[in-house]
Parts: sequence; structure tokens; C-alpha cells
Amino acid sequence: MTTFQDLACEEIIKGIEETGADYLLTLPCSTIGKVIEHFENSDTITSFPISREEDGVGIASGISLGGQFPIMLIQDTGIGNSILAITTFAQAYHVPMLILVTRRGGFGEINSAVNLFSEPLPDILDAARVKTFKLDYRVPLKEWSTAIKQGAKYAKDTHRPIIVMFNIKGGAEQ
Repeated sequence: MTTFQDLACEEIIKGIEETGADYLLTLPCSTIGKVIEHFENSDTITSFPISREEDGVGIASGISLGGQFPIMLIQDTGIGNSILAITTFAQAYHVPMLILVTRRGGFGEINSAVNLFSEPLPDILDAARVKTFKLDYRVPLKEWSTAIKQGAKYAKDTHRPIIVMFNIKGGAEQ
């Protein structure tokens, strides 16, 4: 049986491919393992792992300043590691990049410790004035790839980092 998570991963892959990104920087994550594996085997976008989220912001910034477009794919708990780099460098110096963020916490989360950061994260990003779009079971999956593509365009148009958060662990089947 095809799950919500399977369908969401397909839409995320489609969305990333439609952005025209040159690079995809990833941190290992079992939740979106299908997405990471797809791009590790793809010839369309250069994909490579990063060891820490804040390192990814620096690498993505260099890619962007070099005239190419990067996407980072990380967990929302990793925003805690990278928020300073996002706000004081990428945002302050108008460096366009798309940061795709898998949600921890909320529906389907089995690790209660991550809820302490994950639940207030949208408010933290709002307070830091980092533009964030949210995708979950309330947004039809067929719209996810378009939202990712629009997030990338918005990053390019506004010359700043844009975050698209998505929760693929829970919610109604679609």
C-alpha cells in the first residue's frame, strides 16, 4: 500500500527537480531517505551530504554567491544549529537559497524530546523574519511540488533564504 509518506516523497522529488537547482545538500534522514537516495543517483542535480546544518548554510552560500542555486534538505531540529548562519549571513547579505525542512514533532513523532524545539520553530523563524512556508496533510499533496518550485523562485526573486517546512510523518491519507 502506498503511504502518505511515499506520495509526499514523490512530490518533494518532483518539486526539487522543477526548481532548476544546481546543488542539493543533505543531512542523513530516514524520514526522507527516498528523496536523498533519488538525488544521490541523479544526473540532473549534484547532491552531496553535509555533516552539520550550519556548514551547509556556508557551503550553500558559496554556491549561491558563485552564481548557482542551492537547496538544503535538513530536519527542523537542525535549524537550531543553523539559525545564526541563516540570519547573520545568508539573510543579512541577501544570499538566495531554498532550505527544505522535514518536520519533527507533531503528528507521528515518537521522540517526545524533539517536540520542545519543533513545536515553537515556526514562531522562532517568524521572530527572526525568515520567510517560511508550511506543508502538511492540510495542503493537497498535488500542490507540494508547486509550493517547492515557488519557494525557490521566491528565494531567487527576493535574494534571501526561504524555508519550506513539511511534515510527511502524519495526517490523513490523501
